[in-house]
Amino acid sequence: MIGSLSNWQRRGLGVLSIGGGALGFGSSMTAVLQGQELAPTNIVPFALGMGFFLWGIWCGVQMLEGTRHALYRNVIFWFIQTPLLQTPFLGYTVFCGVQLQVFAKLSPFQVGFFGSGFGAQFSINLGQPGARFAIGINLVALCISLWLMHKCEFDHPALSSVPTK
Repeated sequence: MIGSLSNWQRRGLGVLSIGGGALGFGSSMTAVLQGQELAPTNIVPFALGMGFFLWGIWCGVQMLEGTRHALYRNVIFWFIQTPLLQTPFLGYTVFCGVQLQVFAKLSPFQVGFFGSGFGAQFSINLGQPGARFAIGINLVALCISLWLMHKCEFDHPALSSVPTK
């Protein structure tokens, strides 16, 4: 058991991370192996995505094994999946395992759901002139990362920002 996480909590997070990472890695590799050509401008985002999916698998394995730093590594892993950003200059969305993203588009103003479900996605775009401004969050990733941060503080009070007596 990792600190205050029960076995089923640890296993659930581990399976989500491993499953999402394996799905993302597998679907990306399938596209490459089927002969879909990678444009030179897509090589760096593709490599980052593959690295992220492999990292997700590694974080999931660490969680299942209950290693010492698994909790901290998974906080970072899930927190990276929280933001959603779309501008004409930069676009960023990533999830591995599960998502429920809410967003606000600024022109014209619109609030809604971007997507939900299980799976994996890694998207970094530079320079999309027609893209509308939008910001959002992955509610599932935000809740998991905040919950894991709380568990970190509960397990290690010295990391808490609240002074103890």
